[in-house]
Amino acid sequence: MIRKLTAIMAMSCILFFSLTGSLIAAGKYSVYLLEVGFDNPYFVGHIHGAQDAAAKYPNLDLVILDGRNDPGTQAAQAIQSIARKVDAILLNPITSDALVPAAKEAMKDGIPVFCTDRDIADPAYRIAAVGSDQRLIGQVAGKYAVEFLKKSGLPKPWRIVILEGLPGALANTERTAGWYDILNPLVKDGSIEIVADVPADWAREPAVRKMNEILVKTKDIDLVLASNDEIAAGAMVSLEAVGLTPNKDVFLIGVDASPVGLQLIKDGKLLATVAHQAYLQGYWGVEMIMKYLEKGIEPPPGKWENNYLVTENFMADKNNVHDVGPFGEPAKPGPVASLPY
Repeated sequence: MIRKLTAIMAMSCILFFSLTGSLIAAGKYSVYLLEVGFDNPYFVGHIHGAQDAAAKYPNLDLVILDGRNDPGTQAAQAIQSIARKVDAILLNPITSDALVPAAKEAMKDGIPVFCTDRDIADPAYRIAAVGSDQRLIGQVAGKYAVEFLKKSGLPKPWRIVILEGLPGALANTERTAGWYDILNPLVKDGSIEIVADVPADWAREPAVRKMNEILVKTKDIDLVLASNDEIAAGAMVSLEAVGLTPNKDVFLIGVDASPVGLQLIKDGKLLATVAHQAYLQGYWGVEMIMKYLEKGIEPPPGKWENNYLVTENFMADKNNVHDVGPFGEPAKPGPVASLPY
């Protein structure tokens, strides 16, 4: 089910024309998905989920817009969507604050707003949201790391490097907090030593630079916790350059279950990655909107805090990697998990 990124980029031109010049087909619901950007493979998986859900509804016109990872661009797209009097807006906000004014304006104009993957800062201005619990992602990865180290036979203190994402980003802050929820008790009792904790900006090249700087000071490292699979891949470049073998001399854990991460597990270089299901979040985002538009159904009051549905996190490793698709896309034909309301 993996599509090429070039197809998504080509789609951006088509969708821009749809936004600026075409008319919505009569009798169809018009829904705009404001995506963070088309240049990050993670959001490609998210888009695939939304597209596959939309394909179930012949009465739906789903338009997907490239926010270009720029809050100003995305805010302008939201205002344009309201001006076009669309039936609903599905937001994947670049920042939690930037789209609150637009969401408030949409509500005033009677346009329902939903969020997917990420949420806006004030949930009062959207109906519901679906996404990951970022702190839980860190906790799941931290627990896996500790259980592995306990069984590894490696001598204590276990020496861990933490490579964070982008400083100040909510996902990074929460993931890092989740790691420390698990690691701190073992740091206090002397079982774990944090060798370094540095930002790597979600990308491979910064991870190479940061890992190089750490390896100049010490090569005595047991495990690397990386905020995503690209960071883990960058760390591997540095480790191999100084003669350390990933998954033998130093073990690495990533996040996202990206195509890169899954392949590195198959290649025996990455210990594990956290799957938090971008595909399902895109799929459920569209499902939530259609339930609301067609039947007026929204999440039951009080079932989820602030009507924020959390998709399941799980570890992908050598034991299940062949059953896991990139970013949670189905690895095999079959039904997608149903919206739980």
